[in-house]
Amino acid sequence: MNRNANVTETVEQAIQPADEAARAAARAGSRVRARLEHRLHAAKASLHNGQERVRTTARHAAENTDEYVHSNPWSAIGIAAVAGAAIAVLLSTRMHR
Repeated sequence: MNRNANVTETVEQAIQPADEAARAAARAGSRVRARLEHRLHAAKASLHNGQERVRTTARHAAENTDEYVHSNPWSAIGIAAVAGAAIAVLLSTRMHR
């Protein structure tokens, strides 16, 4: 019996450091996971805020454009014609290359 007790005690002594290391690794993994979840949440919030800013800016630009076109229809037609001509020139030079 004494020999079995010694073997059991030796095995327990050998297992104890590995068990402590496994627990420490689990705690470290939990901390890393918590940090990653926090960063992911922050990134999602930042993306959402950026999307809202883009939507607001686009809405203001559309409202301002609509107001300008209604106030200055002939200027708007001239600007559209010049933009169309510029696009046509760019496309035609690109196609000839």
